Amino acid sequence: METYIGIGILGVFFTVFAVAIVAGRRHAKAMKKFSGTIGFSYMPHADDDEKFLRQFNRLPLFSRGRNRDVWNVMTGKVLDFGVTIMEFRYSNNDASTHSTRSTSTQTVVILESGRLNIPLFSLTPHNNKDELGKKVFSALAPHFAKQLIPDDIDFDSYPLFSKFYLLKGSRKNEEVVRKFFNSNVIEYYENHKGLCTDGAGKAIMCYELDKVLNPEDISSFLNQTIKVCEMFQRAGGSTPTL
Repeated sequence: METYIGIGILGVFFTVFAVAIVAGRRHAKAMKKFSGTIGFSYMPHADDDEKFLRQFNRLPLFSRGRNRDVWNVMTGKVLDFGVTIMEFRYSNNDASTHSTRSTSTQTVVILESGRLNIPLFSLTPHNNKDELGKKVFSALAPHFAKQLIPDDIDFDSYPLFSKFYLLKGSRKNEEVVRKFFNSNVIEYYENHKGLCTDGAGKAIMCYELDKVLNPEDISSFLNQTIKVCEMFQRAGGSTPTL
């Protein structure tokens, strides 16, 4: 009896695995077709994931977790922005990750332009588990916690934003980040909860944690990323970045 149960479990496992492979191939085929319709080049996989990601190494998302993978990579130009769209996965293993899953997979859209002058920042929804861990660490070793864990940048005038979002910069650029997050920017994110954004120098990136976009959803998300980028350009003006 136990033998039959074991065989049944294995059968279910292999069926689920096979369905996932077929679904992945269909998705990749659809992504390749979509990239052609918008005039972008397409790469199913990066030959060396870590080497490929080094060009975006200042964007905080790409330093999270371990076992980082990229695939379904599309590159092209829109307006005067260089655009990279890809699916990115990492394994969760420390407090730098914000997903509740063992692995996190999402579609990311990156814009690059010489006109951008964005301070280093990361905006993601609060993760209660991570916040509890940081509070415990801060209580046990406050001096080291202050040195190792950048403070969450909160806005007293926008408690809902500060409650929902975790905004981080570097230890030297908090005032610059605050200037970029003016009332228009904060209110935009309050109305688009779940939208994550990383910024650094000439690049800005948008994504939603654990959300992989279908081809038919990419154009609208790309347009949203462009809107976010232009919003930060207006907010920053000629502000120097750190």
